[in-house]
Amino acid sequence: MPRENRPLGRALVSALLPLVITLLAAGCPGRLEDPDRFLDGGGGFTCPDIVTELFPKSCGGSICHEGAEPAAGLDLIAPGVVSRLVDKMGRDCPGILVDPVVPESSLLYEKLQPLPSCGSPMPIGQPTLTPEELACVREWISAQSPTGGGNGDGGGGP
Repeated sequence: MPRENRPLGRALVSALLPLVITLLAAGCPGRLEDPDRFLDGGGGFTCPDIVTELFPKSCGGSICHEGAEPAAGLDLIAPGVVSRLVDKMGRDCPGILVDPVVPESSLLYEKLQPLPSCGSPMPIGQPTLTPEELACVREWISAQSPTGGGNGDGGGGP
């Protein structure tokens, strides 16, 4: 490079160097204060407890599934709800209320879908369950212990 162009080259490098350093520093991810927050894929959704949180919020109420005369004879709020659901036949709609072997065929799960094969979708008068909440219900159903099959004892149901 000729001598007369060296001051221009130095000036150009001096002007661009801070810009290059700034761009490199901006691309640095830094440190996370709480990296465990991001291990679930960033969604942040945690399943509610189905029996103590979701049922009371979405299925309870004076005209729904609690109290002395619950809708379809199905109390989802009083203690012992699992024993009233698992492998029990529905009262007003055919099917097993909670079938841990085939969770998707459970009447409880089906009634939470937009177009159930019997009756109205649930919950009536409440916001529909989100896809995440619906997946939690399916997981909860599959986690129950089968009792030996639907015994048709009229355990209530949607």
